[in-house]
Amino acid sequence: MTTTPTTPPPPDEIWVLCRMARSDIFYIRYNIEAYEGLGIPTTLPGNQGHVRIILERRQREEMEQVLAGMAEEIELEILEWGEGAP
Repeated sequence: MTTTPTTPPPPDEIWVLCRMARSDIFYIRYNIEAYEGLGIPTTLPGNQGHVRIILERRQREEMEQVLAGMAEEIELEILEWGEGAP
């Protein structure tokens, strides 16, 4: 009997939308990327200083802690948490 390898399910992804000064976008992207595997930051078009970070649901608490720490260094506002396609 031949067994078929099973494909793991896709990750349960969520996202968080943040706003900061445009001059701080590099700071947040650099630091989020330094936490390898925690999240994928994407700068959104426009001049509003919006960054969306995609992460796995199981990492939300850790991301909340990281963002809270960053908010002590820069002006950072969490606008919205969501799931699925933003």
